[in-house]
Amino acid sequence: MSNKKVALISDLHSNIEALEAVLKDISSQGVEQVFCLGDLIGYGPNPREMIRHAFNWSFSLRGNHEDALLFLALDFNPEAAQAIDWTRNQLNDVSAAKEENHRMWNYLGDLPDIKEDDGVTYLHASPRNRTKEYVRPHDVQDKEKMEEIFSMIKHACFCGHTHEPGVFTEDFKFYPPRAFANKVKLSDGRKYYVNIGSVGQPRDRDTRSCYVIWDSESQVVEFRRVEYDFRKTMDKIFALKQIPRRFGERLEVGR
Repeated sequence: MSNKKVALISDLHSNIEALEAVLKDISSQGVEQVFCLGDLIGYGPNPREMIRHAFNWSFSLRGNHEDALLFLALDFNPEAAQAIDWTRNQLNDVSAAKEENHRMWNYLGDLPDIKEDDGVTYLHASPRNRTKEYVRPHDVQDKEKMEEIFSMIKHACFCGHTHEPGVFTEDFKFYPPRAFANKVKLSDGRKYYVNIGSVGQPRDRDTRSCYVIWDSESQVVEFRRVEYDFRKTMDKIFALKQIPRRFGERLEVGR
């Protein structure tokens, strides 16, 4: 992995309108490398298109929705599990080229759950449980939990999973991106746990996609928000009987 600026994206959730708007923004910033921190699929209507894009990135990691697809959706609510079942059928589409189906399944099956590079860790959820543990802003009050998480971080850990962007510091504070005008410089010798937010299903009451540009040379983390045509994604979900309407409705309120 190189030390140039990279784009960090996560929780795309089969939302091609959001992803393509974000990729356009990434390109406009002159950034070429893309790291995906998991959950390419689930909830949304375009899983195959997401994976086709993912073939071109530096790497993708396994999220809990890939876990559910590849193994079992035991800890999923019935609606989320229903969307996973629909996604599985899409990736087994008999009208598609058999070779592409195999390539997509092999790609998903080979996804790692962590990448580390020069004191920086990339994963989907938490160092304690790489694909499943939720660490939310209110968890700064759980000192035992946060101390254990920070004990497993060398300098910076980037994650997604909760769809709630912001920076956790080792002194039990959480800062949403607006607290530092969307751009923050990480200090040497300190530890940070950074949630990069969600491209495909934002949940911080902002309908815009969220992603991060990380400059490991200057140690600057920039949170970027991107408008996309969420109504188009909503309409696609509403047209599919197998995906619960709620997964479309929430796009309109960013929840």
